[in-house]
Amino acid sequence: MPDWLTPEVREQLVDGVLVTVWLTLLTSLGSLVLGVLAALGRSSPTRWKRRLAGMFVETFRNIPALILIIFFAFAVPNVVSPERRKALFFDNEIVDGISSITGLPLPYYAIAAGFALTLNTAGHMAEIVRSGFGSVPASRVDAARSLGASHGAALRTVVIPHGIRVAFPAISNRLIHNMKNTSLASFVAVPELFQVIQGSITRTFRATEFLFLAALLYLSLSSVMTVGLSGLGRWLWRKQPELGGHHG
Repeated sequence: MPDWLTPEVREQLVDGVLVTVWLTLLTSLGSLVLGVLAALGRSSPTRWKRRLAGMFVETFRNIPALILIIFFAFAVPNVVSPERRKALFFDNEIVDGISSITGLPLPYYAIAAGFALTLNTAGHMAEIVRSGFGSVPASRVDAARSLGASHGAALRTVVIPHGIRVAFPAISNRLIHNMKNTSLASFVAVPELFQVIQGSITRTFRATEFLFLAALLYLSLSSVMTVGLSGLGRWLWRKQPELGGHHG
């Protein structure tokens, strides 16, 4: 073990990886749910739903994730007075509870970063999922409706599951990109992996070693996600064998 990887640094790196993993899981799940809802809105026959979903997608897809993180972390609290700001964002039972469970010194900044990453990824996810919905043959929807399924039931049983299966490779790529974007949370003092790396560089001045280690750790996380998502994709297609010929 190299001398610059002291026990204290190794412990901090493990904690940083855990924060990165949790941030990735929460933002990935949230962005997938929001992305599906926005994709349904974009495909809706109702004009106001299409417009609202379109505004959501164009806004959060085109604003860089870093700007969103800084906005929610620093700009949103400044909307209220300093007295209310402390009570609303930094000193209340919810924030204190999150801090005691996670050990995060400033949980609001982690919440703000997670919220921003979720919205940014959801904006991209919506268009990916919408393209998957568009690939579902209309005959399948018509068959479901002819059997008495309502429009909502046809969406839940035909369009959404089939569309997600078709779009899953692109969904997987976006989720891996979202994991890498969690490094941007270091700009608002969230103690994820890259923030720990930056702190280690500041203390030891070993930029080459720690940046190389960061690259290896992110590559490892990406590889694990790739394997896991590939397995999940195969499982989704096994659940609908008659579409297997379209999986390529």
